[in-house]
Amino acid sequence: MLPVYEEVKKANPLQNANLCSRVFFCWLNPLFKIGHKRRLEEDDMYSVLPEDRSKHLGEELQRYWDKEVSRAEKDSQKPSLTKAIIKCYWKSYLILGIFTLVEESIRITQPVFLGKIISYFENYDPADAAALQKAYIYAAMLTLCTLALAVLHHLYFYHVQCAGMRLRVAMCHMIYRKALRLSNVAMGKTTTGQIVNLLSNDVNKFDQVTIFLHFLWVGPLEAIAVTVLLWMDIGIACLAGMAVLIILLPLQSCFGKLFSSLRSKTAAFTDARIRTMNEVITGIRIIKMYAWEKSFADLITNLRRKEISKILRSSYLRGMNLASFFVASKVIVFMTFTVYVLLGNVITASRVFVAVALYGAVQLTVTLFFPVAIEKVSESIVSIRRIKDFLLLDEITQPGAQLPSDGKTIVHVQDFTAFWDKASETPTLQGLSFTVRPGELLAVVGPVGAGKSSLLSAVLGELPPRQGVVTVHGRVAYVSQQPWVFSGTVRSNILFGKKYEKERYERVIKACALKKDLELLEDGDLTVIGDRGATLSGGQKARVNLARAVYQDADVYLLDDPLSAVDAEVGRHLFQLCICQTLHEKITILVTHQLQYLKAASQILILKEGKMVQKGTYTEFLRSGVDFGSLLKKENEEAEQASTSESPSLRHRTFSESSVWSQQSSRPSLKDGAPESQSNENVQATVPEESRSEGKIGLKAYRNYFTAGANWFILIILVLMNIAAQVTYVLQDWWLSYWANQQSALNTTVNGNGNVTEKLDLHWYLGIYSGLTVATVTFGFARSLLVFYVLVHSSQTLHNKMFESILKAPVLFFDRNPIGRILNRFSKDIGHMDDLLPLTYLDFIQTFLQMIAVVSVAVAVIPWVAIPLVVLGILFFFLRGYFLQTSRDIKRLESTTRSPVFSHLSSSLQGLWTIRACKTEERFQELFDAHQDLHSEAWFLFLTTSRWFAVRLDAICAIFVTVVAFGSLILSKTLDAGQVGLALSYALSLMGMFQWCVRQSAEVENMMISVERVMEYTDLEKEAPWESPKRPPPAWPHEGVIVFDNVNFTYSLDGPLVLKHLTALIKAREKVGIVGRTGAGKSSLISALFRLSEPEGRIWIDKILTTEIGLHDLRKKMSIIPQEPVLFTGTMRKNLDPFNEHTDEELWNALKEVQLKEAIEELPGKMDTELAESGSNFSVGQRQLVCLARAILRKNRILIIDEATANVDLRTDELIQKKIREKFAQCTVLTIAHRLNTIIDSDKIMVLDSGRLKEYDEPYVLLQNTESLFYKMVQQLGKAEAAALTETAKQVYFRRNYPDITQNGPVVVNASNGQTSALAIFETSL
Repeated sequence: MLPVYEEVKKANPLQNANLCSRVFFCWLNPLFKIGHKRRLEEDDMYSVLPEDRSKHLGEELQRYWDKEVSRAEKDSQKPSLTKAIIKCYWKSYLILGIFTLVEESIRITQPVFLGKIISYFENYDPADAAALQKAYIYAAMLTLCTLALAVLHHLYFYHVQCAGMRLRVAMCHMIYRKALRLSNVAMGKTTTGQIVNLLSNDVNKFDQVTIFLHFLWVGPLEAIAVTVLLWMDIGIACLAGMAVLIILLPLQSCFGKLFSSLRSKTAAFTDARIRTMNEVITGIRIIKMYAWEKSFADLITNLRRKEISKILRSSYLRGMNLASFFVASKVIVFMTFTVYVLLGNVITASRVFVAVALYGAVQLTVTLFFPVAIEKVSESIVSIRRIKDFLLLDEITQPGAQLPSDGKTIVHVQDFTAFWDKASETPTLQGLSFTVRPGELLAVVGPVGAGKSSLLSAVLGELPPRQGVVTVHGRVAYVSQQPWVFSGTVRSNILFGKKYEKERYERVIKACALKKDLELLEDGDLTVIGDRGATLSGGQKARVNLARAVYQDADVYLLDDPLSAVDAEVGRHLFQLCICQTLHEKITILVTHQLQYLKAASQILILKEGKMVQKGTYTEFLRSGVDFGSLLKKENEEAEQASTSESPSLRHRTFSESSVWSQQSSRPSLKDGAPESQSNENVQATVPEESRSEGKIGLKAYRNYFTAGANWFILIILVLMNIAAQVTYVLQDWWLSYWANQQSALNTTVNGNGNVTEKLDLHWYLGIYSGLTVATVTFGFARSLLVFYVLVHSSQTLHNKMFESILKAPVLFFDRNPIGRILNRFSKDIGHMDDLLPLTYLDFIQTFLQMIAVVSVAVAVIPWVAIPLVVLGILFFFLRGYFLQTSRDIKRLESTTRSPVFSHLSSSLQGLWTIRACKTEERFQELFDAHQDLHSEAWFLFLTTSRWFAVRLDAICAIFVTVVAFGSLILSKTLDAGQVGLALSYALSLMGMFQWCVRQSAEVENMMISVERVMEYTDLEKEAPWESPKRPPPAWPHEGVIVFDNVNFTYSLDGPLVLKHLTALIKAREKVGIVGRTGAGKSSLISALFRLSEPEGRIWIDKILTTEIGLHDLRKKMSIIPQEPVLFTGTMRKNLDPFNEHTDEELWNALKEVQLKEAIEELPGKMDTELAESGSNFSVGQRQLVCLARAILRKNRILIIDEATANVDLRTDELIQKKIREKFAQCTVLTIAHRLNTIIDSDKIMVLDSGRLKEYDEPYVLLQNTESLFYKMVQQLGKAEAAALTETAKQVYFRRNYPDITQNGPVVVNASNGQTSALAIFETSL
């Protein structure tokens, strides 16, 4: 297994950093040096601080939550997760509140010093040295305040973000812990997608809410303080400005409310879209073979359209919010001074700019942080509620499956009745009783949907009893029907947390027939299995699953049909060596469809519809004359005799899906020579590392991004609007300072004459002032709505392009990229483009233009400020470049270390029963914590590095403020008060803004990575076009003749050939069986026919070359019954007929044909019932029947069956075979078989070996040749079986060939049996 925690990581330097280093984050310098030299890798990250470890945090919060739950139960209330969180974190969080208070008080005192400096200029007297000295002291105080703010602010932010991280990590730990304990009823109420969503979206709210929470009380306090200060300065007029602020607040919070309601609606659509995407990507092979892409494209497009319309509305709201923030300060100042002047007061520079600066200080807190705090709090309350609901779902009651005192192991079930679904009337299992003691093997048989798997889950304790008891003494091991592997090495999959003991391990591997397979893998048992076990075949996965259980060395073994996924020989090997020998002292319950093994069972239990039909030993059954075959059939079908004349006996199950890479298990291969070079059927490239694009993001990406949203004309208007908005913004302030200067100039001239102060022409000044204000507001709003409009549209366009290109990508692409990676593009990256990117962009544009304005004003007032500015600029660009190299790597590391957390969760949910049965929840929890800690390392660095940068940026700003303040004092002769006020108050506003702007620019670049990743998927290599100009005639193929002409086939351009020079002719209406051992290229033949990858050579169907027509034209004309039956979420009707091409009657008929009609009619909405996620409420056999119904509906001339009988019981199997014979008598049928008896009556048999066609003839002819591969395969089944098969082949052969001779002459129409036997003698004498 992956090491649970690597202690080799670099220790975290923060632990022993000194105070100065902590304040300025100097301890990060070594990391930046590394990042500057080369790309950062995971090993460069510092290990997590001990107090941030996932285990520690999660367990702490879990303790509080458990206390809260028990308290709530006592008081019979609902438990509140919020209370638990508060109890856990309030102390550490409160201390941070004091920090905020200090910081904000400093922020308010700044403008006071500013006022003092300006008033020195107003009453400027060159002779007054004392005043100058005072002014210098004020300037020094101003710069000190600025510096203190810079340091405090970032320390505070760092600590609150850490608090957020801790809360998030603790939550994730709890969610995962809960997921491992969910009962099955609870699993029905939630889906994997939903749990992943809790981990990916909902917990992220905690990261943000902690930052703003304190502003909920600091905001109002600060507003009061500012009002008091202003009152002292400009009297009652200040209330006008404050009134605007107060009006803005409820407006913004009402926006926030609207926003969050839209948000939850959007979330529902997003969930649905991602769930559907998940299914599309999982079932892409089937969708392609069925040519169903269009129906899914429509489905996704509809969901996306609804989602986008909601997103646009919420984006407009956000745009209004940002714009109102942008113009608020202007409106406030406007109101204040209009009232002030109308009350008959005179404007002076010191008053104007103190007010501007004070409003600036309070505005950030009141109009930005306060509403954001409200929004984030309401969002996180929603998230907390969702998480709480999840944490309160039913848990499974851990059955006390411990050893009893006397050390006797036993499984005892008495009168057991249970329901999967509380609401349903029919019990899943009813009145079961049986006892299994050590050394006994209980075989459970029965038709599909009889409740065999449910019986095992009852013993596991997964299915809670309605009545009756289940006693299990001893440790349990469980093998699931659908094999489950997690990502890790093969060895770790088998050991599953137990210690590695070589001898025992070797024994297990041998018993499970894995020895040969492991030798074929490059790294043996240390081969890493990718996501969803990318490198193993179905048969290998099944055997690894079995080996895992055997290695556990438990007392009770529950095996859910482990033999069906492997071929007959391996199956026999597993049964004899593994189940009968290795496990012979254990209690074993085996669910099986393979009746040839029942002899070995100590007792047999036959289930039907959840009831026990019979129980007894094999001999008892034989004595009472029970025919197993008939038991598993419907009553009305007469039991066939072994030597049937019509169809071959299906009594024994012989061939079944085998492993993809093993040449026949661990025994010598069929051919006595060495097997021809190892043949891989699905050659799968091991999963490549997810590409982390490096370096800068090209201008091309930006261009494509914008042009995807609108045409050039609109873009030009957008640019002009932005400029206009900023110019009016600055002009408004400049007009105020000009007004104040005019006023003071008037005052001085008038004072000389000793007259009264003259008033300026109010109408003129106020009129222009109002005009400018209105212009600012209008442009501000217009521009932000336009930006959102363009960017959301571009996200829409890019999503559609990406989805189109994914649908058209060849299958190889999906083999190479794990689901998570593709889904990530659709969930996280598109989510960024919908949500965060437009907002960040607008924010960046606003602050950037404002910064330019600030600098231009300063330079216009004191031109020589330009000199230090250039130096600071160079310093800044150097810093930014230095920082971004490292930060980009860290950001990317953060996103790559995040995916394992999710994939670990979803793979754990798939193997939930196995994990619980083996009692390895602890280990999986530890692994999850290790994945979390790795992500925390990246996240911690992400937080600290951004703070490192911000502190340094604010230092640059502080220097700029200093330069402007002292510079203006030195040049005091030439300046007037208004200009100084304008320059200084703008410089002060630069403080937070400058670093915000840079952060946003970096943020935009980081988010553009999402755009890049989406664009990368918009031009994937495409498969051939779906429709081509050369359309086949509508009735094509009416014959169904298939010709293979020298066909070579590989899955990828550089991959090995899987079919070599294959030439064959399949006549119209022929039934062809395709056999060959694993890796012979059976499935590849089908892939070539469907052009899942382009074959070399030619394939003709009815005189039309398949490579010349469109893929849809080709694929729609062939029906396939796939190996793994796939159902999609949606209604049953959608599953049968996604394009609504058939009437209800036709659909019901098809369902009737496959005997699913009753099952569907019992559902509440009949055919329009929504299926559970990927049809999990149907058994595998039923799903297989649905696939058959699809084939019946399509009425195509060519039918392909891909080992569809591997996990179906005999009755269903017989049904499928019978239907195929009836319904598809007029069709060409290709069957890839694992059981020889299903194809022994075919017209021809193709024997493939390592991609070459070895034999191709009628079965009986092949059996006459004792050298043929086919003959050897049949002989392997054992004498009796071989004889029966040969007999069947012989009968079929004569019925087919010799009646023809007689029919050609006008003599006999009916071929009697006598004739056949006469001919038989003739045949043998030849």
